[in-house]
Amino acid sequence: MSVGRDRPASSPTVADVAQAAGVSFATAARALGGYGHVSAKAQAVVEAAASELEYRRNDVARALASGSTRSVGLVVGDIENPFFATVSRGIADVLEPEGYTLLLANSDEDPAREARAIEALRTQVDGLLVAPAASSGADRTRDPGKPLVLLDRTVTGLGVDSVTVENAAGAARAVEHLIAGEHRRIGLMTSRAGSSSTAQRVRGYRAALKRAGLAADPAWEAVTPGFAAADARDAALDLLGVAKRRRVTAVFTTDNFMTHGVWLAARELGLSVPGDLAIAAFDDVDWLTLVDPPVTAVVQPVMELGREAGRLLLRRLADPTAPVRRVRLATELVVRASSG
Repeated sequence: MSVGRDRPASSPTVADVAQAAGVSFATAARALGGYGHVSAKAQAVVEAAASELEYRRNDVARALASGSTRSVGLVVGDIENPFFATVSRGIADVLEPEGYTLLLANSDEDPAREARAIEALRTQVDGLLVAPAASSGADRTRDPGKPLVLLDRTVTGLGVDSVTVENAAGAARAVEHLIAGEHRRIGLMTSRAGSSSTAQRVRGYRAALKRAGLAADPAWEAVTPGFAAADARDAALDLLGVAKRRRVTAVFTTDNFMTHGVWLAARELGLSVPGDLAIAAFDDVDWLTLVDPPVTAVVQPVMELGREAGRLLLRRLADPTAPVRRVRLATELVVRASSG
């Protein structure tokens, strides 16, 4: 079959393909759309005609007709963060086999930017997965008008599906491990970002100290304005650059950027790990096992976090009236040489 000389001047339509293939419009539409019954012979003829005409499916028109885009929006805090890269892969592993395309947006941990991303995506997708930058705020409970699943963090007052990890309990285990190593001046490296996961890890740190009869000294808590290793380094230099008799002997960090900053500061100040400073981190990333000594860490099931978020969204898409589910995954403390 050769239809090149009859090729339409404008973009070819389903009708053009049907005419070139010598089949009805309905048969061509079913073959090109992947629905209904089409014989193997008709499918082959239609596909050959479509290829010859360089037909491209109009997904926008298809979405308007069907009410479905087969796309899902994902809004994360920082696409440079290895944590979110792994989460995204877990989500894709679940959604792509079901025929969904993942559209990614970066909020840069800014609630206003997050809101703009959600607004831009909501008309293009069937559902949304969001790692919210803040856990509270007057505009945080606004319904995006689409099935929504929160991942890694939650929002106060927003009754939607979510998947998180046991942040407070995991943090407490790490601090209890440091206490068991005879540390009594245990510092905290965290960010001022308003995410629920960070707040829960701080609560876990303070709760562990309280249970051990240790006061949580505000001078031991270094807080950065956001998630950035450079800011964490500066804050850690202030925390660690004091006289030895006043300096903390151990530090718990609430995420991998805080850990990076503490490591840089300790090296810059000439502090040996764990001799001068023990370190226990929340969030395990590859580099923690590549440095000497390797860093003790609370390990999150990051891939499973993404997969579970994907499964929750598929469930919500299939049944918008299903009861809300809030899944919390377990963490594991992996002890390495940095904590002595």
